[in-house]
Amino acid sequence: MRHFLKVMMCAAVLCAGISSFPAYASSKFDPAYYAAANPDVAAVCGTDEASLLRHYMNFGMAEGRKPSEQGQAGDSLELTEEQIKAAWTPVPIVELANYKSIKKRMTDAEFEAAYQEALKIVTPVAFASREEQLNHIAVSLRELFDTQMNYSMSTDHYNDPYGYLVLHSASCAGCTRTTGLCLNILGIPYEHVNENQYAHQWTRVDVNGTYWICDAYGMYCGPEPAERQHPYFQ
Repeated sequence: MRHFLKVMMCAAVLCAGISSFPAYASSKFDPAYYAAANPDVAAVCGTDEASLLRHYMNFGMAEGRKPSEQGQAGDSLELTEEQIKAAWTPVPIVELANYKSIKKRMTDAEFEAAYQEALKIVTPVAFASREEQLNHIAVSLRELFDTQMNYSMSTDHYNDPYGYLVLHSASCAGCTRTTGLCLNILGIPYEHVNENQYAHQWTRVDVNGTYWICDAYGMYCGPEPAERQHPYFQ
């Protein structure tokens, strides 16, 4: 019970700066219906469920197509992990936008281990909105810190994702690079604010023209109050 309350309190603080998300119904995806109702899509995707689902998530939803006979135009979807894995291709390590910054001093094997842990975190929100993705990452990493981790600025890998996700000992720099790894896997570029400085660090992300902070250590996920300014740190 204590753990549940702690996580809920953490989520409430992290979400404090978030404006409300668009309200959509949530539907199941029916590939047979989607192909039959959209012959132009079927002409390209055939009857392959993953291809049809990928089309709906990447194009059909925005175009106002229905995911099932019972669904509404543009509905968000309730997807299983298997469906997400079949339809989504995460950005591989070598193509991460912030590869050099994230890797720091990790070996290739350590980077791969951290990548696999980060992949588990972001897979459930692969097709979510950008705001939901950032919030999910921040809450997940904060929950990990509150339940399994120690803060350190001296242990091995304290400033990289291997320290955070595998060794469970890291600083805000390690949290920032771990957040960045999660973001990059989803194809989201970011700025590492105060990188390599003796100051609080966080990720800065462009969300539809508005810059957001995604900061599990600083317990804030939402629009920045001013350019490169944190609401809790000066």
